[in-house]
Amino acid sequence: MASPSLSVPYALLPSIQQTHLVDDDDDPITVDRSIFSLSENKRYEWKNMLEGHVGAWCVGSSHGWIVLLDQNGVPLLLNSSSSTTIKVPPLPLSFLHPVTYSYFAEYLRKMFIVKATLMCSSSPSSYILAIIYGSNNKIAYCNSATWVELSHDKQSYCDIVFSNNYLYALTQDGSIEVWNICGQIPKRLILLTPTVEENDEDEKPYLGENFSKNLYLVVSAEEILLVIRFIGNFVNDDGLVIEEGDLLSSENTQPLICPYRTKYFTVYKLDIGDKKWKKMRSLHDKVLFLGANESISMDANACLGCKANSIYFTDDRWEEMTLDYMYGGHDWGVFNLQEKCIKSLMECANRIDPPPIWIVP
Repeated sequence: MASPSLSVPYALLPSIQQTHLVDDDDDPITVDRSIFSLSENKRYEWKNMLEGHVGAWCVGSSHGWIVLLDQNGVPLLLNSSSSTTIKVPPLPLSFLHPVTYSYFAEYLRKMFIVKATLMCSSSPSSYILAIIYGSNNKIAYCNSATWVELSHDKQSYCDIVFSNNYLYALTQDGSIEVWNICGQIPKRLILLTPTVEENDEDEKPYLGENFSKNLYLVVSAEEILLVIRFIGNFVNDDGLVIEEGDLLSSENTQPLICPYRTKYFTVYKLDIGDKKWKKMRSLHDKVLFLGANESISMDANACLGCKANSIYFTDDRWEEMTLDYMYGGHDWGVFNLQEKCIKSLMECANRIDPPPIWIVP
């Protein structure tokens, strides 16, 4: 690979040589990947990036590490710059209940883990890996040796992030939990249920039943952000969100191909005193990276090629990607809060398999 700078965020993509729409796990080419460099607005081939891990599936990235599930569904960590790998204990069978390990590896591996994030220490072997997993979106973590499930209030989670050695978790209703998971027994230190400022005019077009929402949590030294992503469930070639019933026209026996597409984002900042998520009109000189990676905020000047006040996002609708071979992985780009519009980063097909993921060193 010609060496672009890997000190700034880049997107990990399938090999440029990939000819078929769907990644064949047994094809040796699956160890090749390409990267899209934001600083150079250019795509590079990365030969043998996953050497020794044919068919491994990427479920997350955090601090420059890539979280993979091998063909048997066993997690491993790969450092993208040094190629160091760390083996992680297999997921306990109780997490997979009622299915067997072989069924999980064959049919559920690519959508079972919704989010994976790392707490790193100076010694890579003493990591903590946290995941959101399963159809109920539960949280579990592995402290280098054992998997532990966080069972509390039967919550369903949509994002997790480490900050200052605490695990922050966002629930579907916009509540925040803060956990200390460094001790023998995990302890929930904070449960905060802020109210969200009323929907404003900007959001109204995206609130109907033809839209879905994804929620993200961004924790930095200065602030805690809630980001809501509005996705049109069926979007035609003109960019219009249509109803599912419109996919079949009277003349046509074949349904129209109208993939889901992200249409809008709103950002809220936590006001702890008021216990409120308050609408932000601007990210100022910051950029956000959202998707399967650990949600993160960075200074735009530290990210060559990035435009301030923007959200760089990738496709993370895991279940939908496995439902339809015509599309999936395609929903990635950049949204600018001032211009209120989405732009694509590069020409791409409706199907990108495996889907792009941000690697933030």
